Amino acid sequence: MRRLLLPALVAAALGCAVPDAAPAGPSAASGGAAGAAGSGGAAPGQPDGDGDGVTDELDNCPDVPNPDQEDADRDGEGDACELQEGSREHPFIIPADPLLPDYHDGRDTHDAPSDLIDQYPGHEDVDESGPEFYYVVGLGERTEVRASIARPEPEGTDIDVHLLSGLDPVELVARGNYEVRATLEPGVYYFVLDTYVQDGEPHLGSYEIPVALGTWHAGTAEDPLLPGEDPEQPLVLPFFFGDSRDTHDGVSDDFDSYPGHEDIDESGPEIVYRFTVGEPARLAATIAFDQPEGTDIDLHLLSSLDGPALVTRGDTAIYALLEPGTYYLVMDTYAKDGAPQLGPYDLVLSIRSRHPPPSARFSQHVLAAVDYLWAQHRLLGYDAAVLTHDVPYGSYGLIKATKPPRTMCVAAVMEVILTAMNIWAEDTGDATLFDFLPKKSWETLDPDHIKAHIWVNESLGAYGTADALAHFGMGENVPFAELEPGSFVNLNRTTGTGHAVVFLSFLDVVGGEHAKWQPGVVGFKYFSSQGGYDAGAGGLDLRYAIFDEYGAPEMPGKRDLHVIYSDSQKTLNTGVMWAPDHWTLQDYVPPAGATPSSFRAGYFTGKMGEK
Repeated sequence: MRRLLLPALVAAALGCAVPDAAPAGPSAASGGAAGAAGSGGAAPGQPDGDGDGVTDELDNCPDVPNPDQEDADRDGEGDACELQEGSREHPFIIPADPLLPDYHDGRDTHDAPSDLIDQYPGHEDVDESGPEFYYVVGLGERTEVRASIARPEPEGTDIDVHLLSGLDPVELVARGNYEVRATLEPGVYYFVLDTYVQDGEPHLGSYEIPVALGTWHAGTAEDPLLPGEDPEQPLVLPFFFGDSRDTHDGVSDDFDSYPGHEDIDESGPEIVYRFTVGEPARLAATIAFDQPEGTDIDLHLLSSLDGPALVTRGDTAIYALLEPGTYYLVMDTYAKDGAPQLGPYDLVLSIRSRHPPPSARFSQHVLAAVDYLWAQHRLLGYDAAVLTHDVPYGSYGLIKATKPPRTMCVAAVMEVILTAMNIWAEDTGDATLFDFLPKKSWETLDPDHIKAHIWVNESLGAYGTADALAHFGMGENVPFAELEPGSFVNLNRTTGTGHAVVFLSFLDVVGGEHAKWQPGVVGFKYFSSQGGYDAGAGGLDLRYAIFDEYGAPEMPGKRDLHVIYSDSQKTLNTGVMWAPDHWTLQDYVPPAGATPSSFRAGYFTGKMGEK
């Protein structure tokens, strides 16, 4: 069945390109929901003009072969015979065949054949009097549906998406400027892509729309939710999944406590997910650090429901190393003094291979380190301090945190690098990377130590992490447009401040994330430490950096505004880290008169321009 995959925060490593649009006309509807006509085969001697195995008497499309008798709109005429032009009378047919991939189509409302609906129930103040295209889908079972317009829309274009359960009269299920989501009962439904009109001017133009259909599951132990394209097969890694639910809607209440945590009352309703990994992997799963008042949802990872067998649990996040097998993620409701703390949650799940394909770059390990730190040490507070916790450095001991668990941005970037090094050693068994630089090089700000360069020092020619890695033979500078998720950026702002961050994705004007640069990029998503002193107000977190020339567009999370775009590495320092087996020892000699680095608290806070 086509799975309904919702966007995830750390999918930064994935692109968001929309596949080619489906062709117009009948060829766009190869397949569909099963119709009512029988397809048991033609009886001997009975006419079967199209030779599809269904007698003419029973065939809902006797002149065109259609052995499955698809009839999406349930009008008695098979889809293969239907005229499809996107009008109300002849809508495009969206197949509901569980073996088919997500439906995609692209049109331009300049060419729309219909202009019948000008406003929708409950939204009478929104002028939709421009031309529209119609789509129809027939569902034979309860289904989760998501339809979304590719963003950003072309300049001057404003197409809205409407989900209807009836056309006469218009019965609106959901509408959105860019997308609609709904859980639908069996029946016939319509998607209407309508043109918004402002001050009498229709905002006509092109759109691309994917429609994802997923079998509804109860989220119980017997009928768990199933992330992934094929629930019967192991996930393809790396895997990213996001889901929004509310335990008020949970129909399962089988688990009241978990092994080793019997004193925690989890007797409220739970929602159960099931997935399989076919190789050793790392899992990070999170929900909001601060849950709504009166809500307390906890995460539990199980290797078996019989017992149950608990792998790990967490109040808002979990992290685990997985061996091949099937696992269950249970989002359970904590009961306070016997009262279930029911409410919504937004789950973000990231699963990465512990043995990614060999690469000259270290980006996959950097991203794995971000996952780990996000799940284990996020939002613990910002301060002019180094490291959220003591970090091992091979057999040489610990690099000590100065004021744990708070940390600052340049230290956060160094912590990501050190964590990635530990992940490499753990997964490959190769700890020789800790012999490359002495431990003290990461501990003091002497001019010939890498920490001094990460901390930024103009007298050393170090304008950011990328320069630091290049100076010590561990990476190279690359132009901004050539960055990949897991790269490094040191940004500067028009306000005279700067910031050190890990690059996660390129951003378009509506917050869409892209793994590769493309026209329309207005900034980038990053991971670093910034914000306030208190836990929850600052510390390791995600931000959306917007280049100053694009103003302050809305983003899915906190924004970092006034960022300067520049081709100069002195202003926008960008680069990548190489994998340890590609490091080349450089005999770095500081320039004459170079001084030790120092942390400039007002420069590196990352607070400027935040939403």
